[in-house]
Amino acid sequence: MKFRPDRALLVCFFLATMAGVGLHFLFDLWPSLLTEFFAPVNESLWEHVKLIFWPGLAAGLWLTGRGKWRAAPWLGSLLLCCALLLLGGWGLHRTLGVEALALDVSLYLLLMGLLFALPAVLPLPERWAGALGACVILLAGLIICWTIQPPDAGLFYDLTLADTFAQAGC
Repeated sequence: MKFRPDRALLVCFFLATMAGVGLHFLFDLWPSLLTEFFAPVNESLWEHVKLIFWPGLAAGLWLTGRGKWRAAPWLGSLLLCCALLLLGGWGLHRTLGVEALALDVSLYLLLMGLLFALPAVLPLPERWAGALGACVILLAGLIICWTIQPPDAGLFYDLTLADTFAQAGC
């Protein structure tokens, strides 16, 4: 199946990608209880999931609500891209020890592009939409809970701290 994005999808991709970029700086500009649930409060891998999750969720609700996209492939793509962000970030930062902003930005842009392209070719049956929706709600709950009280694990350590790798045991 050939993927041919329409104008609405391209505009939505651009707006969601820019929203994610804006979310990265939102907490620094406006620190509050409300913004900490949507914007990263530190430079941990887990906090950066918010940059894909919230704009991707909003874009998915808008696109599937218009009837042009099916919900199951969109929800599956959202979950997959969030998981790939964690795996890619772990591989770059924890395994390889790479600290390059250009690679982080490239990974983000690649995953946002994948988020918008994958639903067109992902063969998920629509009957899975309920289960995938429950997983998305669970992920949203984890984002909120672990923003308030992050576990003591490598995904939650602030990568800008000098002793991050000593804390993580790397």
